[in-house]
Amino acid sequence: MEDLKVLVIDDDPMTCNLLETILQMEKYQTVSANHVTNDDIVSLLDKEKPHLVIMDFYLGAKETLEYMVTVRASETWQGLPILMTSAIDRSKDCLKAGANDFIVKPFDWQEVTRRVNNIRDRLIYQEV
Repeated sequence: MEDLKVLVIDDDPMTCNLLETILQMEKYQTVSANHVTNDDIVSLLDKEKPHLVIMDFYLGAKETLEYMVTVRASETWQGLPILMTSAIDRSKDCLKAGANDFIVKPFDWQEVTRRVNNIRDRLIYQEV
């Protein structure tokens, strides 16, 4: 799975650029979105076909936990790994809602790559 594609969803373009740069240095394909609603999350996934999503807990003032519920209810995307982020530790809420992992901002680039690589390794293991 060397062509792993990561979709970064964050309302801050600088955060998207930072994450994309970190991931591209690790040879991952990346794409980002700054504005997504619960109504269009599945269509975005259908369009981009990512192997992993990194999503901020807040898009603007809105929490994104309901987005995870929508993704998990989708037959196509229910198994998609989701790594949630936030400047506030919301790991319990995110993991309870179905996230695969959580990381607190500000990012340590080594921690980001370790977490993404761990998810990649699990995906590869599932393919075998």
